Amino acid sequence: MAYVDLNPIRAGLAKTLRDSEFTSIKERIEENQTDLLGFGQGENNLPYYLSSYLDLLDQTGRIIRDETHGFIPVKMTSILTDLNLNPNSWLDELKAFKSFGFSAVGTVQQLQRYSKETSKNWSVGIKLEPKLE
Repeated sequence: MAYVDLNPIRAGLAKTLRDSEFTSIKERIEENQTDLLGFGQGENNLPYYLSSYLDLLDQTGRIIRDETHGFIPVKMTSILTDLNLNPNSWLDELKAFKSFGFSAVGTVQQLQRYSKETSKNWSVGIKLEPKLE
């Protein structure tokens, strides 16, 4: 999947992931609804968070290879910054985890599943930013 998403950059046809025509990453960046598999912990999801995949593509795309024409320039801002995503924001949210008495961390679906699995009608938890799910 990453190979295909980076193809337009490696071929010198695009300078950014956002400009990579006909790729799943462009669709994921621009579309709120997509027929592509989601990211996260769901049963039918890819077992990664979107922010992790974006970072993987960004870092991989910056590697200069002799046999390819293109790469993401080092001076270009990262895709996470470009999309106003902070991969460390969830760490910031967790700083006061114990002091506030939280019992779980995750997406809304994960928190709901946790409550059900622990036979609780509710649980105190931290919901991840939707962009980081």
